[in-house]
Amino acid sequence: MEYVIPPLLWWLALPLVLLGAYAWAQSRRAPDAVPYSSLPLLRAALAGRPSTAFRRHVPPILVLASLALGVVALARPALRIPVPKDQATIILVMDVSGSMSASDVFPSRLAAAKRAAQSFVESLPTGFRVGVVAFSSDASLVQPVTDDLPAVRAAIEGLQLGGGTAIGEGLEVALAALLPDLLAPAGGAPLPGGGAPNPAAPAPPTAPLQPGQPPPPPPAVVLLLTDGENTEGIPPLESTARARDANVPVFTIGMGGRGGFPFGGRGRSGVDETLLQEMAAQTGGQYYFAPNGGELRRIYNDLGLALGWEFERWEIGHFVGAGALALSATGLCLAFLWLHRQP
Repeated sequence: MEYVIPPLLWWLALPLVLLGAYAWAQSRRAPDAVPYSSLPLLRAALAGRPSTAFRRHVPPILVLASLALGVVALARPALRIPVPKDQATIILVMDVSGSMSASDVFPSRLAAAKRAAQSFVESLPTGFRVGVVAFSSDASLVQPVTDDLPAVRAAIEGLQLGGGTAIGEGLEVALAALLPDLLAPAGGAPLPGGGAPNPAAPAPPTAPLQPGQPPPPPPAVVLLLTDGENTEGIPPLESTARARDANVPVFTIGMGGRGGFPFGGRGRSGVDETLLQEMAAQTGGQYYFAPNGGELRRIYNDLGLALGWEFERWEIGHFVGAGALALSATGLCLAFLWLHRQP
């Protein structure tokens, strides 16, 4: 829950002060009280009359509670309701090089990456399209873009370890895996990664944006995960430039160790964070580092919320205000019924 005007919550101190004053007043002995010598006679006189020792405190407590709810209502409480975003395309590019067998992330880096990626896919709304690319010494499209999310999770589960680390090749295949009508440039130029252009695809709009007009949404998003540095294939920044030209943000995730693999594995160096940060910065994405499996799951979970959902504010102050009025009315009615004295 959040509040539109949170400073008003300081007024919650008022009912607390009034409650303390009420308790202090009840603890004081009335100044006109006198000792009564015959307690048995007093008990006999009060026999059969209901005790008001407890219920006489209920009405003022209800009124003070209604005052507290009224303060909360004035602060305008609101709930954040998740709403699915418009359908989008996401390509998961995952490192399956030999170093992903390292056990510094339990039970292994690859196993932890699989679990986190599958959890990410499960968090996406229905209708999102996802593809999977695996890269080691080369890259391959493991799962073409589809809205069949169970098939995507099965493809992730089937990933197997390979050899080197060709980050650029992985991004290149991811760009080529996107729908041709999303990436085919005007004039029938070749697609990134060697894909054939779609002659029927409309040319991208060339009209400049009007002042104040928001930029067009990206046609797709790439999530690239690796635990090492590029050792083979085309330079990653060349593929990054093509992703930038196609308006495809690349979110990069480095996992495992920095500067080596102290717990085993066949890699020789740690994550090339400078490269991953540059790839994300050039395309409008963001770089994350995950030293362990828990942090990796958190990163994928945050990305799933950011890419798949948006949150709308739903104010509930009117409901809280109605509750305050109901408590106040109940307290006043009970005060009249229980404590009213006839002349």
